[in-house]
Parts: sequence; structure tokens; C-alpha cells
Amino acid sequence: MSETFKHGYALVVGVDENVQPHLALPAVAKDVTAVHDVLLHPERCAYESANVQFLKGADSTRDNIFDALYKLQDQVKADPDSTVIIYYSGHGWREKATEKYYLIPYDIEDMSRARRYAISAEDFAGEISAIQSKRLLVVLDCCHAAGMDVKNFDVTAVQSEAFPLDLDQTKSIPEYAGDGAKAVADLAQGEGRAILNSSTGLQSSYVRNDGKMSLFTYHFIESLTGHAPHADDATVVYVTDVMSWVTHKVAQSAKAQRRDQTPVMKTSGVFPVAQLLGGQGLAKGVSAPDPIAPLPAAGTQTTFHQENQTVHGNQFNIGPNSNIGQIGDNINTGGGDYVGGNKSIQGDTIHGDQVSGNKAGGDQTTVGDISGGQGIAIGRGASANVSVNEGFSGSELNTLFAPLVQAVAQNNTAVVKVEDLKTEVAKGEEADDQKIAEIVTEIADAVPMVVETLTGLFTNTIIAKAVGGATKFALKMIGKQKE
Repeated sequence: MSETFKHGYALVVGVDENVQPHLALPAVAKDVTAVHDVLLHPERCAYESANVQFLKGADSTRDNIFDALYKLQDQVKADPDSTVIIYYSGHGWREKATEKYYLIPYDIEDMSRARRYAISAEDFAGEISAIQSKRLLVVLDCCHAAGMDVKNFDVTAVQSEAFPLDLDQTKSIPEYAGDGAKAVADLAQGEGRAILNSSTGLQSSYVRNDGKMSLFTYHFIESLTGHAPHADDATVVYVTDVMSWVTHKVAQSAKAQRRDQTPVMKTSGVFPVAQLLGGQGLAKGVSAPDPIAPLPAAGTQTTFHQENQTVHGNQFNIGPNSNIGQIGDNINTGGGDYVGGNKSIQGDTIHGDQVSGNKAGGDQTTVGDISGGQGIAIGRGASANVSVNEGFSGSELNTLFAPLVQAVAQNNTAVVKVEDLKTEVAKGEEADDQKIAEIVTEIADAVPMVVETLTGLFTNTIIAKAVGGATKFALKMIGKQKE
């Protein structure tokens, strides 16, 4: 069962609309809604609904933002063990004459009078400093985000450059080094302050090429949901998991889009900021959820962690990249091994006559369309021919990739990336376009001479189904570089 993050409090602000129409940021609504929903979901960060405030659209006024900060101040007074996340997405603005920074709320009347209507860095920092929580993470996803100076925050031994994925050079984080995510037991009750900015003061924050979310928010949600490296038995997400993952991945994704965006972090202390998948953690070998995928209805999706454990709900995953869809409405693993409707599993025989449109009995199983895997055996001595991408077999995929594999054979980094590319492409229309774009760019950077071979690979009509705007843009850019 999921466990709530009892002492967690959050304020999520998204200024996606504005009384001045030209200042509207429609993409922000998607970002903040996604962050809000992940924080609340019982099988994700598991914050309690009463402890999460959400402002967007016409509600994201200057007064409402300050009122929400005041409420946070009051809430944590009654909870000495509190953890607070403040997430702000919207316009950030720097006044050239004074070099001061401002956040632009919904109800700004006149940009020429921003000092009157906008939220200054000093005022914003002052109210956050008054939130006397044990742990605090402030996240800013806006243009010139790093310019929101945090001098008034109690942050010591900070680093102004991007936070490295390899943490052993980050002296400001005690007893946290090596693999980038080792959970140390005595830090479970840690405390401190952390600020994560989406970009430096001279950069902008960019949206993914598919328009579904900003680069920064996408990777931030990834970090909260098991993508960042962590100990196998981890049940919480540490602030350092978030920072190491986001700063590395955003810069990488921006590079794939031929952009320049480097998140900036400042931190003092190591502390948990959320439950990891409802406190159940992520089983080894099981894929972490995609931030763009719809969240499951609470209680209807459970990850299969280890052998001999219960799987419940109407969808479950077994092992990496394997998925069994709906089999009846109920699963009962005791007694007669009842699985939904009138279908019972006994020994190696599947009774009930029909599974996904194909009859099965004895030691022979006929399998319909299974994609994304190879060499699957079902029952004693049974076998299944598995096709990839709904169009060619795994061996055909290997044949298509053979020229590229041969071309990068002398570069170990590129060899690994080509295998990653093959794995992702094999997912067909379910492939992550942004991930493919990143891999393509990394291969081209590692071995420039393979650009023609790499771009030629995607002329295959079936492989082309796996890619979208992000990959096409990346292919176009590496092609231009070759010219």
C-alpha cells in the first residue's frame, strides 16, 4: 500500500495566463498541472491534498501568491518536521536599469511599472525565508530564473555552476558521494535548504519539441518518479537525486534541440522531498513511469516488485519492457488460481479457451501480436515468434542497424548509445521521441563520420514510425553540421 508523505507541504504556481494577452504562456499550464498531479498522486510523491496549494490562470495574482506563502508559514509552525516544495513557472524578468529581477504575476497592469505590480526577488526571497520548515526546496522554471537571487535564504557552501551528476566533487553535500544516489540511512531526518533554477540568468527555459512539457519540468518529474539513480531499497526521493538528475538531463536535452539551457542549483544539506512511487520504491529491472504518460487511477496500477508477491489492479508489469494488459477484472492467486471471468490457470494449461483472441492448451501456446521482445517461451517447451515494431523481426532490426554498429565499433561510448537507440526504436510508436533525439545527437557528437549512416537509418519507413519532431530536428541539425 502507498504511504503518504505526512509532513510534506507544497505550493505550485503557474502563471500561464495574464491580463496582458501577449504575456500568456499556455505551455506553463501543462507543466504546473503535471507537477501538481504528481505531488498529490498516492503512487507517486504521495503528498496529502490538504497540504498542497495550486495557483494558475486568473488565480495566480500577486496577492494570491503572497497569501499562499503566508499560509505555508502558518502550516509549518504547527509541524516542526515539515518539508516544503515551492514550484513556480512563468515569466521571469530583469530590469536593465537596476539589474533587479522580478516574477510576473497574472494581474500585472503595466510592465513599465513592474516595481509596483511584479514580485521582486527581494520580496519573494523574504517571504520564503520566513517559512521556518525543517526542509525546503524552491524550484523556479522561468526565463532568467537564476537571477532570482537567494541571498536571503539560509544557504551555505553553495555552488553557482551546474550540479554534476557525479556527486563526489560537491563538498557542500556531506556524506553523499559516488554513484549519485546512494541513500544514507542517517540522512532520512536531514534538514536544509535547496534552490533549483531552470536556467542561468542569461538563458531562457525551453519547451520540448513535441510541445507537451518544458524540458525542465519533464526532467524534474522524472527525478521525482524513479528515473534518477537511487539505492535499490530506496523508498524516498532525496533533494540531491532531484538536483543531480535535472541539471544533467536538462542540459543534455537542450543540446539535442541545439539550445543552451543549464540549470543552476544551490543547496545546504541532504533531505527527502517526496515518497518514491508511493513509498514502495522502484523494483530493480522495472522501468520508471514516463512523465508524459497519463497517471493511473489511484489503486489500479501496481508494480510487480519481486517473486511471490501479490500483483493487484487491472494492469501490471513484469520485468523490464514486458507488459501484460488486462486479464479479467480480478486476480486470485490462491486455491484454484482464478484469473477473472471463467478463466483459470492450472499447471501449463490455460482453460477458458481464449486469451486475446487466440486459443491455448497443453504445452503449446499461440501468441497474437507481441512487440518489443524476442525469444519468449510460454509453457513447457513452448515458443513464440515475436515481432518488433509491428513490421519486422528482431533479426531484421539487427540487420538494419548493422552498418551503424560497424561504423561505431571503435568508439565504446557510441557502441553503447547505438544499442540504446536500437532498444528505443524497437518500441515503435511507443518510443520516446525526445530520448531518441538525444541519443542520435550523442552518437553524432561521438563519431561525426557516421552522420550519413545514422540519418540513412531513419529513411526506413517502419523505423520512421518511432520518431517525431524532436528526432527529425536533431537529424536535420547533425546533417547541416556535416555540410
